[in-house]
Amino acid sequence: MLSDKFAYFSLSMLYMLVWAIIYLKSPWKRGMVRVGLVGGIMGILAEYWYFRDYWRPPTLFGEGIVGIEDYIIGFALFGVGGYIHSSFTRKKIDFEKQTGAKNRDFLFLFLIGCGSLTLFSVVLGIHSAYVTFLTFFLLSAYIWVQRPDLIRLSIISAFATLGISLAIYYLNFNLLFPHFWDKYGMLDKPVLGYKLLNIPLSEMLWHLTWAMLCSMFRGYRNGVYYK
Repeated sequence: MLSDKFAYFSLSMLYMLVWAIIYLKSPWKRGMVRVGLVGGIMGILAEYWYFRDYWRPPTLFGEGIVGIEDYIIGFALFGVGGYIHSSFTRKKIDFEKQTGAKNRDFLFLFLIGCGSLTLFSVVLGIHSAYVTFLTFFLLSAYIWVQRPDLIRLSIISAFATLGISLAIYYLNFNLLFPHFWDKYGMLDKPVLGYKLLNIPLSEMLWHLTWAMLCSMFRGYRNGVYYK
């Protein structure tokens, strides 16, 4: 039986496998890599919020400390959520409808996301899972209002990523490390600890709402429309 210290690493590598498949089919490979490099950094920074009350997973270097796994999974999830639609649909950029880049607005949304997690989770003590789901969803809704053409893309990407995540989690947390969430999760709040196939509902909601939001980053920030 594998040591628990490999649980998070195997999870991150399974996502990297999916990332590689999407990368091979994506028409925007350079962008996918660049987004992933930023995502890796965010994967590390996110543990500032999540180590407090969400989980303290073992890594190759110890328990409850930032590890290479955080960078890998951040890299992978930005690519999977952000580019899955471009790899498995025939949509192309509609160059006749492009608008100017919204770098300032995108930075504003980023700061709101980080600020809400810090204020409501760290300062006010609300569980980071609740804050994360609502933040991702509300930011998605904000973009939907401005870019209703991205709603369908967002919903499809969200459920496609959820399906992929369910398969990965079933393999990793049923066949390889079935005790993981009982031992390393901190999900005793209402709803969060409910499990389906030994997969916490909180994880399903995280991946669903994250892909819902992340899938629109490129179109919204760069003023890109699809046809």
